[in-house]
Amino acid sequence: MISLRDYQNDAISSIYNKWRNNKSLVLWSATGSGKSEMAAYIAQDCLKDGVPCVMVVRGRELVKNLSERLNRYSIDHSVHMASHYKFNRSKLIQICSIDTMKSRNDYPYSDVNCVVILDECHKSYDDIFERYPIQYKLGLTGTPFSDMSNFDDYVQPLELFELRDMGVLVPDKIYCPHVIDTSSLKIVAGDFKRDQVEKLVTNGEIVGNVIRDYVDLGEKRPAVCFAASVEHSKQLRDEFIKAGISSIHCDASSSDEDRKKAKEGLEDGTIKVVCNVDIFSVGWDCPKVSCVILARPTWSIIWYLQAIGRGLRSYPNKHDCIVLDNAGNVFRHGTPYRKREISLEKPEKGKRKKYDPDDSVRTCIYCYAVYESKKVNCPYCGATPPVRDIKKIDGILKLYNETETEKTERIKKEAQNHYYKLIWVARKKNLPKAWVRSQVEKKYGSAVMPIIDGLLKFSKLR
Repeated sequence: MISLRDYQNDAISSIYNKWRNNKSLVLWSATGSGKSEMAAYIAQDCLKDGVPCVMVVRGRELVKNLSERLNRYSIDHSVHMASHYKFNRSKLIQICSIDTMKSRNDYPYSDVNCVVILDECHKSYDDIFERYPIQYKLGLTGTPFSDMSNFDDYVQPLELFELRDMGVLVPDKIYCPHVIDTSSLKIVAGDFKRDQVEKLVTNGEIVGNVIRDYVDLGEKRPAVCFAASVEHSKQLRDEFIKAGISSIHCDASSSDEDRKKAKEGLEDGTIKVVCNVDIFSVGWDCPKVSCVILARPTWSIIWYLQAIGRGLRSYPNKHDCIVLDNAGNVFRHGTPYRKREISLEKPEKGKRKKYDPDDSVRTCIYCYAVYESKKVNCPYCGATPPVRDIKKIDGILKLYNETETEKTERIKKEAQNHYYKLIWVARKKNLPKAWVRSQVEKKYGSAVMPIIDGLLKFSKLR
């Protein structure tokens, strides 16, 4: 069985191969797949080869986490961040805070050929692309659903559901007992208007539903609750405490000590629910969390997936993650393990991305669990949904078929991805190029072989 490290090595091999033709790549790698680990391996290779590597990170906490990871592998580096004593311009490996780079107008190694690694690259890094126009760039993200047009291509080692099937992540168990009506909310900058959301969710009845749903369905699990604002988060914390549930609030102004206390409290059981405003959606790992409460609606699929991701990491005796979606976000974005696609094309100006209601899921009217529509009975309580009367509407149903060009391009891309996986297997088992070639041809036919033969030229297989 192929291990997670095998997939990581395969991804790194794919990155090096694709860098031959593309300067800017996205590493699309989900929660728990080891993006920071792979970045460390690449930095280590750069150090061995004498190539500078600039690792650009957002936020003090993420800078600290990455530095600790490099130290774990004894990778000599410097940290370019305000008030940090380790800064040493002569080091080949530089971990840089994007805010420090901008405020000081200081971009290490921008005048030479180097590797630039961009953490959380779904956020804008336009200034980095301007400062490092000819350098090799690698963006890291588990949610590449924003404007990714600065990048030429992407590498995706494996799907999120594959990590679940490997045991790296746990299954989700989503409940939507009380869904907030968002029909009156406006969308600004890719999400619901924040002040409107806050006014809506601070309604006493809605807050009460959040607390009640945790009591009824949360199984007293360690939970992270995502609120709409600081006041909303504090309101939820107070209501949890009134209900006899130990709770704490954190926001962007909370000290490192407060955040540490929140994490340790979840781990030792002294705190049941940590209420926060977005700060725990990225770069914060507490695998013991097995319940995620979405107490605010979101139009952002990035925020939605990252928030749920805080509860999906595996942990001893953790069998699944309960998601209490009090805002019906799952009906906008689908389940976290749903297969998704990305685009590297520039979005049309002024055109807002549309999310149609997700018809791949349904709610059980008896236990409120969300499950795949194709299943006849609820997998949690066994109930059969009642048959609904269907009204016929006159119209023409048109079956969508791929054009020949679309089909050819899809097969070529699938064949290349399959090729990179076979290369790793061949290295592991000392198999020749001919074996890789025959496997690809057997699965995808001779039409893709000119591309595969071109790739094999650069392979070091015998």
